[in-house]
Amino acid sequence: MKDDNKYGVNITSPQPPSPRGKSQNLPLIAIILLICSFILFFSSCEDWLDVNKDPNNPDEANEQLAISSGISSVAYVYGGKYQVLGALWSQHWTQSLGASQYSGLDSYDINSSTFDNRQYGELFTGALKNLEYVRTLSFEKQNWGYYLIATVMQCYTFQLLADLYDDIPFSEALKGEDNVTNPHFEKGEDIYDSLIVRLDFALSRDFEAETAEEIGSEDLLFEGNIERWKQFANTLKLKIYLRQVYKNPEISKTGIENLYQNPDVKFLTTDAAMTQFVNETGRANPLYETEVRFLNNPNLILSYTLYSLLSDNGDLERLNAMFDFPEAGGGHKSLIQGNYNDPDEPTGTNSSSYSKPVFIPAAPVYLMSASEAYFLQSEAIVRFGTKSYSTARELYQKGIEASFLRLLYPYGYSESQITGIAEDFYGPGDPYTFPVEGSPVEEFIKTIIIQKWVSLAGIQSLETFFEHNRTHYPGESQVPASDEGNYVPGEFTISVNNVTSGRFPKRLMYPESEYSANINTPEKKEVYEKIWWDVKTE
Repeated sequence: MKDDNKYGVNITSPQPPSPRGKSQNLPLIAIILLICSFILFFSSCEDWLDVNKDPNNPDEANEQLAISSGISSVAYVYGGKYQVLGALWSQHWTQSLGASQYSGLDSYDINSSTFDNRQYGELFTGALKNLEYVRTLSFEKQNWGYYLIATVMQCYTFQLLADLYDDIPFSEALKGEDNVTNPHFEKGEDIYDSLIVRLDFALSRDFEAETAEEIGSEDLLFEGNIERWKQFANTLKLKIYLRQVYKNPEISKTGIENLYQNPDVKFLTTDAAMTQFVNETGRANPLYETEVRFLNNPNLILSYTLYSLLSDNGDLERLNAMFDFPEAGGGHKSLIQGNYNDPDEPTGTNSSSYSKPVFIPAAPVYLMSASEAYFLQSEAIVRFGTKSYSTARELYQKGIEASFLRLLYPYGYSESQITGIAEDFYGPGDPYTFPVEGSPVEEFIKTIIIQKWVSLAGIQSLETFFEHNRTHYPGESQVPASDEGNYVPGEFTISVNNVTSGRFPKRLMYPESEYSANINTPEKKEVYEKIWWDVKTE
């Protein structure tokens, strides 16, 4: 199948995506980006900004600086090494031949040193600590807008950590001023319950109170648009309920029904994304900084798992937007997951012979994309009947359209062209069509999650890793990808060089620094041991 597109738009020389109305010349943001870029190589934003040293001294700390620092800390971790982790374990990308930078991750050969304080520690001592400072100060001053932003970002980060590690420090995690030097670890399931309580409390505040302060550019996601933050909070609640649907079906059902019964509840229809990156050293997208500017030659290439589904369905516009053609020429070339020591490849073959992910310096970091929000809503409806079948189908289709729009708009496609392309994939008889009304629920879930896996590739790959472990979609192949006669395009295959005896990864291990610093750190778990909500058997 040809690797071209029927509209003739140049898709090999992308322009940076438009920030859609956000200013690129804000001094506060520039300072935050420059400082937080050091997270990539050194320690936390909190160490540089020292925003928690003396909350009573406005010369040293304020809500504006701390909220920007907290948001950017999460963005740099989630959009950096966690994106690489998710893309490898979700089989969007794989380690290239002739290199070994990510071979440990790709073969599931990880230990307590694999992800250290540049990720785990940064989220606790940088992001969560700064956000807790904002929550505390804004609660005292009844600045409920700041309180909502800090709470949503904190809950988002705590869920991320709980989904990666299960048990984590929570209620005692940010109590250093109270000399809690060895915070206890709490179960992920209990933390989930607490996150809902925190979000509900933050959403219930009086945002029109006279004491509220105006919020502007320090809010790196929505520039003070509190309605968007309410939508983000509600969509995060929806994700929390759906994540545990197989473990706690009644909790999920009751929580989701309550959301839909409240006429004031609205969900995200736009991206929750940090867009202030520019093509300057220290201010670019974190993946671009590490994989292109720092390493010069990314050792990541297109996984055959993703390629097989996109090419089999003729989804070439998205494939071409996500991956550059090989430098050596020819059409797209992918590698079977984890096959970086392929003996059949010529000696010296490296990533120049394969399709590489597109890295753009000004690309946003998506904490929650519009596609994800639409797919979450569609799943909730087909599971619990909270709205009509036609609404679930429309939301599913919007999730696909949002993916095409994000990928193709920067390359010069018009919105009408993009809508037409998307409709060619989800219409009746098309490869991504929604199941007919009355189909088994799991058929709907499979369709939704596979499209989420495609639509979030390269921007929220870690989220698709969690969703695969939750739902087992895409399916896990019973034959190797090299078995062309029996392999189903898009099904996960165990990494060729796996060290887990054929078991897929499920979690990260606590960093060694946590064992050294906290006597309450739980015993080490294996990478293939499940997180608490991962209970689906079929």
